[in-house]
Amino acid sequence: MTIRFSPRDMVSLTILAEMYGAPIDVVAEVLGVSINRAYRITARWEEGGMISGRRMRPVPGPSWIWPTKPAAEVLLGRPVRYWVPTPKMAAHTKAALQLRLALTGMDLDRWISERALRAEVGMTQAGKPRPHIHDGRYYTETGELWAIEVELTAKNIVTARTSVFQAWKVAQTAECVGVAYYCRGEAAKNVIRTVTGALDLSDGPRMRLFDLDEFLAKQKVQPSSPDLRPGLRVIAGGAADHETPQVTDRTENGKAVSQ
Repeated sequence: MTIRFSPRDMVSLTILAEMYGAPIDVVAEVLGVSINRAYRITARWEEGGMISGRRMRPVPGPSWIWPTKPAAEVLLGRPVRYWVPTPKMAAHTKAALQLRLALTGMDLDRWISERALRAEVGMTQAGKPRPHIHDGRYYTETGELWAIEVELTAKNIVTARTSVFQAWKVAQTAECVGVAYYCRGEAAKNVIRTVTGALDLSDGPRMRLFDLDEFLAKQKVQPSSPDLRPGLRVIAGGAADHETPQVTDRTENGKAVSQ
């Protein structure tokens, strides 16, 4: 029996391959369908050899879906490393995908994934540190390129200072107009505020700070057209175009300042 894949299938699978994988509830968000419908669709993907038949729960909650290594290589057009969800990375992987959906929806051209950036850097020589890799980059509808960092826990100040500066320097090299930090909780946000305020970032990319969960909640809307993917819309800009006093910081003299 031949399994046929629709354009929606292929776009959804490509996004999953770029973002490694996702729990079934987020896969349903990608597809714009109910979870029950998502189970039926992913069963067809599995039958067609596009996703792993393993059903892992790296953290409590729904089982995860991820493309097989051969499928990911076909979808992305390059070799990839074997990947399965792990407890250490599950929350971060999920958050990065949900943020991508909020910022760019199903647009494959406006998001550069961490997996793609990692492949671009390639293998590092023994004894040399790996350059900082952003959690993603994306283009606003006006063509601005922003680097994305997702922080789910508060780093210690020393580690955070190094990480923030490296993220900023790499963004500068990549000609990004800014670096947007999306943090979960006040502790993580306070660390980024403190570190950014102590660094001289006046000559380079702008810095922006968002509350991750508040931002995601604000981007979910009711579908207004049958032509739109239900549950989510393409957001025109995010870091550049959707600043609100409650969740966004502005920059003065290169420092992130709470509004």
